[in-house]
Amino acid sequence: MMSKDYAKSQWKEFRDSVIELDGYKCTSCGRNQSEVVLQVHHLKYIKGRMPWEYGTKECRTLCKGCHASMHGILFPQIGWEYIGYEDLGDLIGTCEKCSSSMRHAFYIYHENWGAIQVGTYCCDKLTDTDIASNLIESETSYQGRRKRFITTKKWKQDNGILKTRLGLFDIDIKPKDSGYYLKIHNLESKKKYESLIEAKSRAFDVIESGEFVEYLKTHKIDFDENRNKTKKKKKE
Repeated sequence: MMSKDYAKSQWKEFRDSVIELDGYKCTSCGRNQSEVVLQVHHLKYIKGRMPWEYGTKECRTLCKGCHASMHGILFPQIGWEYIGYEDLGDLIGTCEKCSSSMRHAFYIYHENWGAIQVGTYCCDKLTDTDIASNLIESETSYQGRRKRFITTKKWKQDNGILKTRLGLFDIDIKPKDSGYYLKIHNLESKKKYESLIEAKSRAFDVIESGEFVEYLKTHKIDFDENRNKTKKKKKE
C-alpha cells in the first residue's frame, strides 16, 4: 500500500468506525479517548490491499503506547513523510503525538509506524520541514483575501445585478429563481448558487487559483476579444 492512502477519506471513515466499534477505548489497556490518543492497528497486512480494505475484525483500537509496544518500537522521531492535510473546522481533533487539541490536521507516515494525524508544530518537527506552518500561513492569507473580496465596497448594484472587478476580470452576479448566477469576463455559468456569499466565494476561488485563466487557455478563448465584447455591451 502507498503511504498517501492513509490521507484518503476512506481510511478516516474506516478508522473512525473501528474506534467506535471498540467503544472509544484501547483494547489492550482499556483507557478511553479522553485519557489517551487512540490509533487503529492492523492485525495483519495483505499485499495489494488498501488500508481500509479489511474486515473490521482484522483491526484493533490501541492507544499510542500500546501501539508502540505492539510494533516493538519506540515512537520514531525521524523518518516521517507528510501525506495530507484537513481543516477540521474547529478544535475537535487531537494530535496523536502530543495530545494537544487541533483544528488543522496533518497526516504523516512512517514505514514502521503507519499513518497518524498531528498538529502544525508536530508535523514540522517530525518531518523536519516547514510544510505545515507554510500551509497554515498560506491558508490564513487566502481566507483573509477572500473575506476582503466578499465584503469590499467595490460591489455595485446595476439594474439588479451585483458587479465588481477582480484583477482584469469583470464579475456579475444576477439573482434569479431564488438563487444567484455568476458571469465572469462575459462567460456565464449555468450553476445556481444558493447564497450570495457562495457565488462571491466561487468567483474569488476560480480567479485567485488561476482556474479561470486556465479555462480560457484550454478553450482557446481570446482574453482581449472577450473583454472587448463586455466593453461593447456596456456602451450599447
